Amino acid sequence: MTLLAKYSKSSLAILLAAGVLAALLFGSGVRQADAATLSCPTFRVLHNDRIGKLNLPKGSYSMTVLNGSKLSCAQSSKLFAKFLQDWDGVLPAPWVLNANTATFTRGRGSDVGFRVSKITGTVGTTGGTPSSCPGYFTVVHNDSIGSFKVPRGPYRITPVGPSKPSCTTAFNRFREFLYDYDGVLPKPWYLNRQTATFTLGKTSPNGFAINPYYGPTPKPTPSGKAVRCPATFRVLNNDRIGALRLPKGPYYITVGRSLKCPASTSLFAQFLQRPDGNLPQPWRLNASAATFWKAGGPGVWFRVQQAN
Repeated sequence: MTLLAKYSKSSLAILLAAGVLAALLFGSGVRQADAATLSCPTFRVLHNDRIGKLNLPKGSYSMTVLNGSKLSCAQSSKLFAKFLQDWDGVLPAPWVLNANTATFTRGRGSDVGFRVSKITGTVGTTGGTPSSCPGYFTVVHNDSIGSFKVPRGPYRITPVGPSKPSCTTAFNRFREFLYDYDGVLPKPWYLNRQTATFTLGKTSPNGFAINPYYGPTPKPTPSGKAVRCPATFRVLNNDRIGALRLPKGPYYITVGRSLKCPASTSLFAQFLQRPDGNLPQPWRLNASAATFWKAGGPGVWFRVQQAN
């Protein structure tokens, strides 16, 4: 009796199927491991930067996702841009950094992550590397432009594009955008949250980029004398003041140099009683910036912003 005679046709079919499965699992293991990685478009670091102990000289970087089935290039680019905002290297849990291999993973030993590598030479660039403005812009409090978080601290501002704006324009625009209530920038300005770049249109190369400043402290560039009040103001119901819609919840109040916090809180409470937006003279409202100001009173203004 031969060995095959011991098995029925159905048993033989099961064995053959098992053999095919084993070949798929073990015979092609190397190819599957290779296919799991994902090469992404290059990512440009505009300045000499760092994330904790990982130094990142300015230039173009290749990015490789460790497991393309668990993390995309778009997600990796967004994470890398976010980590570049974190100059102390303490990444949000559970993310960790292996500075020796420039690899970021969602937990030690995880295959969910990506690694970056500096590309030597010129990669698809013309006109040289953008130069940052002298001095820096200080964000006094943890702030946001819509859903884009801007932690407090000094920021480097870099005009970009063949028709880039002046440093004065870039500083002024950034200050205005920080006052923007809902994150909808005045046309044609567009914010690329992944690269922290503001451009004159979604496809325009002209605009400016922001990046947390580190290193020796340069001479500061004043960002304006505004103070955020220490306590928040709670709007009890979904409300409105003219064109300014105010969802219920806590709000920060920021005051100009000539107004005190108690006065601004009292004024805000009064204005909430005027849903038609008809404020008492000489007060005015800029609804797009959620800012109330007193005509003819320099520095007499206050701005409200949801406390996220």
